[in-house]
Amino acid sequence: MNALILILVPLLVSLIALPVDVRAAAAADPLEARVTIAFSQASAAGVIGSLAAAAGVKAEIAVGSMRPVTITLTNVKLGTALNAVCENALCSWRLSGSLLVTPLPSESSALLPPRVSFELWDVSPTDVFRALASAIGAAVTIEPGLPSDPVSFNFKNAPTPEVLNMLCNMLQCSWDFDPARGLRVMQKR
Repeated sequence: MNALILILVPLLVSLIALPVDVRAAAAADPLEARVTIAFSQASAAGVIGSLAAAAGVKAEIAVGSMRPVTITLTNVKLGTALNAVCENALCSWRLSGSLLVTPLPSESSALLPPRVSFELWDVSPTDVFRALASAIGAAVTIEPGLPSDPVSFNFKNAPTPEVLNMLCNMLQCSWDFDPARGLRVMQKR
């Protein structure tokens, strides 16, 4: 009986310490941890961060936009929950020491030209995005707040969404694309 109490007390303490929306049963393999979640129109990054924290792993989320998540899951494996969240949010994930999450191009950004080539040396980040927009034949809106230090880039037949993600990772910005409006670049919030 005392052994049962000793097992239940740490389990109860760990459940109380977690956010109300996420509960996980400990497992040797984080992907085998059982989770219960309930979110409505929540930030996908917040949901993924809560899942990672509940399983005891660090989440690293790449630049890009994800859709809000409305989801309820009860006692499912972490891997199953991550698949469901990413299906809703438009992202992919893999566990490699930490939880690595990459937003996928949205339906509209899938309309971006698949590849881009351009070369620039010692220009402002704003000029880089203007050149990229010109190379793909799109209008561009650049919100204020990008760094101003000169940068140099050389892309040859590179996947357009990956170029945008890499640029925004380096320049602390985010982007989205709409075929009617064009490319929009904004300071990371």
